[in-house]
Amino acid sequence: MTPLDVDARKMISVLFFSLVAFEVFFVLADAIINVERLTDLGPIRRFFNITREDGVASWFAVTQTWMLGLTATFLFVVMRANGAERWRRVGWAIIAVFLLYMAMDDGSKFHERVGSAVKELIKGDDDDSRQIGFFPSYTWQLVFLPIFGSFGLFILWFLNKELQVARDKLMVVAAVGLLVLAVVADFFEGLDMDHPINLHGWIKQTWDLSTYQVRHYSKSIEEFMEMLSMTFLWIVFLRHLTQISPSIDLRFRNVPTG
Repeated sequence: MTPLDVDARKMISVLFFSLVAFEVFFVLADAIINVERLTDLGPIRRFFNITREDGVASWFAVTQTWMLGLTATFLFVVMRANGAERWRRVGWAIIAVFLLYMAMDDGSKFHERVGSAVKELIKGDDDDSRQIGFFPSYTWQLVFLPIFGSFGLFILWFLNKELQVARDKLMVVAAVGLLVLAVVADFFEGLDMDHPINLHGWIKQTWDLSTYQVRHYSKSIEEFMEMLSMTFLWIVFLRHLTQISPSIDLRFRNVPTG
């Protein structure tokens, strides 16, 4: 059988720059084609609208997160095959399950739907106000933020122990930091425009922008930060895979039938 040799370092570098290039393209295409109406064709603008669930950027984000989850799953398999310590196997299993869930969540908007359902149960469907009690923004943050925050802290703790390369540890911190900034942007997006702490209202008045422009570009930046954070994590996971198992020999066994 002829071996297939792959320069993993070069492949990962090409993948990283390609992913970042796509993410920058999605932001620019949304601004030029959709917001600035390069075309009057609504379906084309919606296709490049970075904030829509049925746009190309959304498909890219979900696919990338899914691939990240599969990579974490493969790391768990490799750890198990190599007889790694139990805490390492469990750690990768937890990360893999969480990331695969995040891919599903991102594709189905699960946490937003649950947040809306909780709001309706508490306030009824006739109340258009977003505020529940003391919390003035989206209800999903009130419900899911403690869960997501706990997983974020676990990822920081676990990967700080697991990874050996300082550059990879910094990329993990940057990835989690980008996700935190994305949540902050989403928090401001969920505030009423006239709320005293709403940064969007200040930006709107300072630069004389429309409410749509402020909210849309904030959402565009938020989506970009989320995609870039997943890219950082994926590159770190792939690098780690090449370090713990520089030469992987996959063998498929034929199982007799009948």
